[in-house]
Amino acid sequence: MPLVKKEIIHYLTDKTAEDELFSKADDTRKQYCGDTANLRGVIHFSNYCRCDDLYCGLRKSNKEMKRFRMDTETIISLADEIAKNSIKTIVLQSGEDVFYSCKMLCQIIKEIKRLHDVAITLSLGERSCDDYKRLYEAGADRYLMKHETMNEELYEKMRPGRKLKDRLKALEYLREIGFQVGTGNIVGLPGQTIEDLAKDILFFQDFQPDMINIGPFIPHKQTPLKDYPPGDFDLMLKVFALTRIVTLNTHIAAANTVATLRPIEGQYLCFVKGGCNVLMPNCNPFAESKEKKVEFEFQCAPKKRYVSVDEAKEILKMAGRKIAQDKGHSLKRR
Repeated sequence: MPLVKKEIIHYLTDKTAEDELFSKADDTRKQYCGDTANLRGVIHFSNYCRCDDLYCGLRKSNKEMKRFRMDTETIISLADEIAKNSIKTIVLQSGEDVFYSCKMLCQIIKEIKRLHDVAITLSLGERSCDDYKRLYEAGADRYLMKHETMNEELYEKMRPGRKLKDRLKALEYLREIGFQVGTGNIVGLPGQTIEDLAKDILFFQDFQPDMINIGPFIPHKQTPLKDYPPGDFDLMLKVFALTRIVTLNTHIAAANTVATLRPIEGQYLCFVKGGCNVLMPNCNPFAESKEKKVEFEFQCAPKKRYVSVDEAKEILKMAGRKIAQDKGHSLKRR
């Protein structure tokens, strides 16, 4: 039965209801998603971005960011390694970098599909409707584009020059084309209220996306929001749990930013209490020495935790989940 705003706010604010909430989320996950979990290998192929989001380290005004762009051969080579590691979904993610034309992206998608029978998720931000259509026709299966917040005023403040209505329209069009569509929000944005979070959860309930990616706000020292506190982990965990309850069988990922906020147990708790069933380990090349920085560093959040495939498998083992052997397509389309 759908939840109403009053019920959602109750669960977000009443500490005495936490055990009930987490138990219900886990029961819902087990009933609608089972005890398997999907691994999705992420390639962060560019940290250039034309946007100037106040909360994001990739923002174009950040002149201190060390930028990188992978060439086509590197992207395809990494995708090959992921597939050979028996991971059935490859996520291609970047900032909003127009250096990569639609033609280039389509060539990458087609070559990966030629080499391996995998699903491809794109997370590239806003592009033209024609681009979306061509990317889908090239073989991309899914498109992830977080709505960030359903508070229109807050959205436009956090994302100068952007409109929430345009974001939502793009999500609708992506679904219309045929993409499995993912969205998500940020918990703890400066100025965000409990009612704002309730609106996010109601949006999930109404839109019923195929995938959801929820993450905490983490202040980045090279952004205008550097002095604000990070999002509250316990509140974020409740948002995860409520999202599972209202979406039933949506694939919900415990993002790597969760591991950044709570390094040891963060993602584990999202599985056993928050109803998550997806992990997206980082598959960018690492430098030989652990003391060195990652060669291709996608620092949208400061000191972002790079959860490896091996670490992801260990988290799933701790949570009592088996790794799914299929591509992890939307459970809503069966």
